[in-house]
Parts: sequence; C-alpha cells; structure tokens
Amino acid sequence: MRRLSNFSVVCNSVPRTSMASTVPTSTSPNHAISVGSRRLGQVLLLVLIVGLCITNALLIKQNRDLKALISRAQPEFLKPGQPVPPLAANTMSGQREVVNYSARAKTVLLVFKPECPACERTVPYWKAIKAACDRNQYQIFGLSLDSNSKTSDFLKANGLILEVFTNIDAGVRNAYKLNLTPLTIVVNNNGRVEKIWPGALNEYSNAEVETYFGISSNDLK
Repeated sequence: MRRLSNFSVVCNSVPRTSMASTVPTSTSPNHAISVGSRRLGQVLLLVLIVGLCITNALLIKQNRDLKALISRAQPEFLKPGQPVPPLAANTMSGQREVVNYSARAKTVLLVFKPECPACERTVPYWKAIKAACDRNQYQIFGLSLDSNSKTSDFLKANGLILEVFTNIDAGVRNAYKLNLTPLTIVVNNNGRVEKIWPGALNEYSNAEVETYFGISSNDLK
C-alpha cells in the first residue's frame, strides 16, 4: 500500500502542462488551404496593382509622345494679333512690290496653289470676299506658291480676278508660315494678323467668314 501511495504522489506531482505539451498538435488541411489561398490572393492582387501602374505609366508616355508627334505633324500658322513683316514679292508681270498695310484699314491675302483641289473649292468664297473688299475699300492680293504660267491658268479657269504675287521666296514663306493651302489671312493697318482661316472653308468657318465680310450665300458663285 505504501508503494502505491508513493506512486500516486509521484504522478500527481508531475505538471499537467508538461504532459500536455508533449502531445503533438495537428493542423487541419482545410485551414492550411485557406491560409495558402489568402496568401496567393494577396500576391496576385499585388501583381495586378503593379501591372496596372506599369500600364498606366506606359499609356501616359504614349499619350505624350502622340501629342508631340501630332504637334510636329500639324502645319504651323500665323496667329491673330501676331505682327508680320512687310510683304515684298514679284507680281505676275515681274515687278517687285512691297505691300503697304497702313494704306488701307485691312489687307486680305489669299494663299493658293494652282493644282490644289481645296483651293478650287474655296474660290466661290474668295470671289465674294473680293467683292466685299472692293465695297469696303480693303486691299486684297493673291499669293501663288507656283509659277506664273500655272497661276495664270488657275485664275482663268476659275474666273478669279485679282492682283497676284508669284514665285514667293523662302524668306516670305517662312515669315508668313505658308505651310498649307488654301489660306485666307486678314492683316490690319498696324501690320498685325486680325483673322486667319487655314484650309478650305467649311460649314463652321463659312458662317464666320460671311459675318466678317458681310457676305451671304447669294454672293457665292
């Protein structure tokens, strides 16, 4: 009986926690899968965010490059309010003349190329503008970017009667930014651009041109 009691004392004296700690714990497979799925989801989300950031940065760069390309590709024109140098050029008869902007309240310049289809479409408006300039005592000149012979054929074929300068030299072309035809330019008596209509007149510019020069659709021929 003493031995049993001693054994009982010994057993009772052993800490229960130490016994419990020796028992191995097991992790549920479902719990492990859940933890792994969350981590995988976090990784995928991080990869997605990084990918979106990179894509956004590339799109921004591409947009800037595209704007720069378009800006370089578009012809540059004179702007309203911009001063222009004296216009010196040769008439079709070969005489060198200089346009005096201060001589009249306004001077209108019609820039064209004889073989330009858009210029031919604009001729009816130019005829009406010429008539309006005659009524208002404005100066009006044509600036042909081609030879005398082709210019003469263009004027005759389209019934356009006005004084024209031809064989425009590089200095004048650069100063007046004659990079596109047709161009309709109005210069005031201070030698500054008052209005400019680049390209063929369309449904948006037509109304402005008609109001500015006081012409109507009945004046177009």
